[in-house]
Amino acid sequence: MTETTDYFDALATALLKGGMAEPAVSATLADLRGYLTETGTAAHEEFGPAGEFAARLAGGAPAGEPVAEAETWKWTADIYVDRKHLNAYGDQGWEVERIDRLGRFVSRRDPEAAMCWEYRREVTGIKDRTAMTEALAPEGWEVCGQWLYFQYFKRPKAASAGPAAVIETPPEAPGRRLFLSGGYRKQLVATLVAVVLCAALTAYAVGRGANVTAILIGAAVAAPIGGLLGWYAVKRDVLTGAKES
Repeated sequence: MTETTDYFDALATALLKGGMAEPAVSATLADLRGYLTETGTAAHEEFGPAGEFAARLAGGAPAGEPVAEAETWKWTADIYVDRKHLNAYGDQGWEVERIDRLGRFVSRRDPEAAMCWEYRREVTGIKDRTAMTEALAPEGWEVCGQWLYFQYFKRPKAASAGPAAVIETPPEAPGRRLFLSGGYRKQLVATLVAVVLCAALTAYAVGRGANVTAILIGAAVAAPIGGLLGWYAVKRDVLTGAKES
């Protein structure tokens, strides 16, 4: 606990010296603490030296040197359209720094020095993450977030596109924060219909004098099975790389 406290004290000091406003520092530290609680990892192990991490969060400027006010945007998308939106907004200069505990992509863009980014998603187990990271590193990919068995990677397009990767006039920040595909919405609707139908049949059966205990047991068994089938369908689509058409 002391080590974590010391780390965040040093990080807060470096962020303030780097030009980040105090409210933004407090919000950033709260998100990072929540992330460490979810992952169970140590701060230094997860983020690296506090000074270097602060420089990245503040836009790469040395501590003590004022930095331009950067835009921040937190958003989320389902597995069918996440890569499409990541790369579309990467072309608008949005760099994903991490995925927060709510599963949102925490993105940042410096209007004065915006550049294009590209992204990829890999499906890995916890034990395979390090190997995947090392395998992609030579190509310039670095981890920008992890969520369940997904690993997200980013790299600047400047390596391949050169000066064309620089964005002279970035478009306005998106007004949306949630992107759901048609396929995902259909799954949600199907689940809702199944729940409503089950409730209606239960009410009808009770009204006809059926055994209430037997009905409740049947519903208790059917609900998890339906959830498992839905989870299996999503996992299958992930493994096969299904995308929204």
